[in-house]
Formats: sequence, structure tokens, C-alpha cells
Amino acid sequence: MTRRKVKLAFIMNDSSRKVTFRKRKRGFMKKMFEINKLCDVPTCAVIYSPDEPQPDVWPNPSEARRLIEQFENMPEEERNKKMVTHVMFLKQMVEKEQQKVNKQKKENREVEIWLAMNQCLTGKPLTGLEFIDIQEIGWMIDGRLKEVVAIQSRKEDELAKMNQPLGAQPSVTRLDGVRWSYNPVKFP
Repeated sequence: MTRRKVKLAFIMNDSSRKVTFRKRKRGFMKKMFEINKLCDVPTCAVIYSPDEPQPDVWPNPSEARRLIEQFENMPEEERNKKMVTHVMFLKQMVEKEQQKVNKQKKENREVEIWLAMNQCLTGKPLTGLEFIDIQEIGWMIDGRLKEVVAIQSRKEDELAKMNQPLGAQPSVTRLDGVRWSYNPVKFP
């Protein structure tokens, strides 16, 4: 049976809220134990409840106190190195989204230039384009020509290898200038 999505809202029913708190607390403590054992990370948890006079401390109060003191004794720079505030998190998210927007703008610009280039090839005049647009069309044509030349060169090399006679012995010139050849093993 699948779990249904939990609506994150205050539970009005007092007994239901207490039962949910106990279940969630047990699950949270289990997760703390798993992080501690599986990742070898020192962990502690202090959970306050309005219904209990003493907070629940995991793994025990002395270990939790030791970890909290160790954290407080760390230099401020080291302590805050991996911490993220809500503002910092939002800034990181905005930066990531800005990078996506910039990438999309670049892709859109390339498509615009590609369309303008295709218009030029079909015989339509390049009216309405600025000098930078025409320059970018030139750069794009140069880039495409380089790609075509590289592909053509690769194909010619492949054809030359395929047209080499089977009995021919390839030769190699070593770094010291001595030329030597070898006879590849042929299987029947």
C-alpha cells in the first residue's frame, strides 16, 4: 500500500498530534543513528516537547554536551564554512537560475543567428541586422566550415586506411630517426 502525501499543517486533534509526534520522533532518532553509524558522523539531537518535562537527548546527555561544546569551540570560520542560512540558500538558487537563463539566452541567440544565416542563403537580404549580427553570422559560418573540414579530413583518413593493401607493411619512424616496419599477425 502506498503512502499518501502528508499535508503539512498543524494537527488540531490533541491525541492524534501526540501520536504523530511520538512516531516522528522515533523515526528521527532512527535517522540520527543511521547517519552516525553509516557515515561515521558524530551526531546528537535534543528534542523538546510541550507535553514532557525533560527534553529527549540522543545518544545521551553527556555525549550531546560534548558534541555541542566541540562545535562551540571550533573557530568561527570553520564552524560557518558549511552552514547555509535561508538567505544564502536563496542566493545560491538565484545564481543557479541566472546561469540557466544566461545559457538559454545564448542558445536563443545562436538560433536567431542561424535563422538569419539561413535567410541569407535563401536569397533574402540582410536588412534590419546590426553589424554585430552580421559579424556573428560570419563567426558561425567559420565555425561550421572548420567542423566540415575536420569531418572531411577524418573521412579521408578512414578511406586511406581502408584502401591500404592487405599485404602492405606499415612503417613507423622512431624519435631517434630510425625507420622500422612490422608485419601484423594475420588470422585465417
